[in-house]
Amino acid sequence: MPTDAPQITLGGRRTEMVYRALLTDIKEGRYEAHSRLPTENELAETFAVSRPVIRNALALLKQQGLVRSVQGSGTVVIFGSEQTAPEQGSGSLLSGSVRDLQRCFEFRILIEGEAAYAAALRHNPRTLERMADCVYTTRGPALPALAEQAHQTFDFHRAVVDAADNLFLQQSLDLIVGSAGFRAYLSRRRGRDGIIHDHGQVNSEHIEIFHLIERRQAAEAREAMRGHIQRAHDSFMGRIPLTNGE
Repeated sequence: MPTDAPQITLGGRRTEMVYRALLTDIKEGRYEAHSRLPTENELAETFAVSRPVIRNALALLKQQGLVRSVQGSGTVVIFGSEQTAPEQGSGSLLSGSVRDLQRCFEFRILIEGEAAYAAALRHNPRTLERMADCVYTTRGPALPALAEQAHQTFDFHRAVVDAADNLFLQQSLDLIVGSAGFRAYLSRRRGRDGIIHDHGQVNSEHIEIFHLIERRQAAEAREAMRGHIQRAHDSFMGRIPLTNGE
């Protein structure tokens, strides 16, 4: 995830004003992790702006990995005030700790492996369609914009967790996504030329996991997801430039 503040390109100064105000509220803990933001109508009334302005500001917060939309719950905060905010981040990996990022991967293997298992048992037409939308978005004439690829590939993982229909798994994923290490992982997945070279391979593995879930092969889906995340760990760790003390 980028550590610099995003460029305000949607809605102009009003969008920036709302975005900055909500960002400050989240950073200072007025909206805690896992809490819900007010509705779009309530925010529009509070800031005396239109709903499209609110939507644009929320989109910027989502881009920064601070909030996410949850069906039936509105917009949920996934960033804790004790973490380093995107604007202030130094770009370091978990404040210099590769060890912590390794623990994050270990947690993902445990949580997401079980999520794939449960998703194979519990998916319904709606959640199956959402997973399919995530894995087949690259069949068109062009890949997503480079800055968006890492975020879009992770959408499949969230779709799998949602298909598992388990609030505790969903909250565990929010914990992962809200961590500084995970945001650093997303931002550092791009090579020096800015391209995510493993994008095609990642999507192929997602398609394999999707078909196992679709066929309700729970044990196989679990192992495929675990192997997928382990390979991501091995590939990523091999590219981290270590410094003293890491």
